[in-house]
Amino acid sequence: MTDKSTVAFQNKQANKIDPEEKFITLSSFEKKKLVEESDDWLITYADAVTLLLAFFVLILSVSNVSQEKFENISQAINEQLLEKDDYKSPLQDLYSKLKIVFEKNDINVIGSLRKEENSLKIDLPSELLFPSGSSNLGKSSLDMISDIADQVKTFPLDNFKVEIEGHSDDIPIHTQQFPSNWELSASRAISVLKVFIDRGVDSSKLKAVGYADTKPKRPNRDSKGLPIELNQQINRRVEIIIKKDF
Repeated sequence: MTDKSTVAFQNKQANKIDPEEKFITLSSFEKKKLVEESDDWLITYADAVTLLLAFFVLILSVSNVSQEKFENISQAINEQLLEKDDYKSPLQDLYSKLKIVFEKNDINVIGSLRKEENSLKIDLPSELLFPSGSSNLGKSSLDMISDIADQVKTFPLDNFKVEIEGHSDDIPIHTQQFPSNWELSASRAISVLKVFIDRGVDSSKLKAVGYADTKPKRPNRDSKGLPIELNQQINRRVEIIIKKDF
């Protein structure tokens, strides 16, 4: 008959698992699966690192290209700006040339030469050009008008025209040659026009007109009807207008 304590001991021993057996069990398929599952994150991590590396390489390469393009664009813009700074419009160029002519003849540029976007106006006092009551240019005034015409001749007149206007004050003139200020102002404009033609300016671009006293720059008389001599002197003038022919 078997002792109860002996049976209990045997059962306890039977229920014990040998450590070696436990190790062998984990080294089987389950251990392999466990190891494989635990290694999956390494693959994912490696892929992520590779993708990040590729991304940064791409960004770097694009940045280098963009930098090169940026430098090329910047250089092109700078060159254009420099060319623009050096460039003068035909009107601006003509203005600069006429300014030299005016300074040579001691004429106030500020009051006599004005450039706008599509036009350039030359304002010459009649006293500088003609004797009183005459439309004949003196030698010095003829030389000056010739210098002006020579500069206008170099200007591209394709889309421009040149109008020469004669203006007088409101003091009437009654001579055999000039019955009124209309004839005097028109004759003075024509005298200047003839010099332009003689100097080779395209005659098809020229026009001469007399306005008498109809376009004064300043009032000829005060509120009492008395003459303002300084204003009358300013109103006696010849204007040469180079303007866009729209």
